[in-house]
Amino acid sequence: MVGPGGHRNIHGKRHSDYAENGGGKRRNPGDDTYAPGPDDTVYRYLCVSRKIGSIIGRGGEIAKQLRNETQAKIRIGESVPGCDERVITIFSPSGETNTIEDTEDKVCPAQDALFRVHEKLATDDGPVNEENEEGLGQVTVRLLVPTDQIGCIIGKGGHIIQGIRSDTGSKIRVLSKEHLPACAISGDELLQFFEDPVSPTIDGYSSLTAKMQ
Repeated sequence: MVGPGGHRNIHGKRHSDYAENGGGKRRNPGDDTYAPGPDDTVYRYLCVSRKIGSIIGRGGEIAKQLRNETQAKIRIGESVPGCDERVITIFSPSGETNTIEDTEDKVCPAQDALFRVHEKLATDDGPVNEENEEGLGQVTVRLLVPTDQIGCIIGKGGHIIQGIRSDTGSKIRVLSKEHLPACAISGDELLQFFEDPVSPTIDGYSSLTAKMQ
């Protein structure tokens, strides 16, 4: 689906909106100068600021390696005052050209890179995000999704998101606007994926992000 500015915006925004989130003004070692195309798959992953070094690496080495291994574009958003998270924008053509390690599953480069980013952060010391106050398990993924595209994930009457929950046992929530971080932009929704700390699984995460293509 193509947004009003001519760019597919299931996960991201038009070029000008990416610039607002640190895509154009100042370069940092994790930055990528390219912008998403009209048919690209785009994910906007929220990373705790103190862990961003796990993705950038010394002199941008880790980010560069992730780009080379997956052929996805990865952009690290600038820090926003009053916000302890930064946006990692990951995008690529939507063709399923990559194979997930140890499986036969085919995914697009952006989804492959998203899984690798998550894995690096998850294996870092401590949880990816703090445990939530409602006892839903550890928050492992927080994604920003445009309001006008959130229906692709929820489905009519909630049947898509409920199907993912039922099939995988995952806990997925779309939080209200007051929970949006300061690094979000106008029109964003906050999607959270909760992992069972006793028996974690990537199935729900995989199903959820596949619906976003």
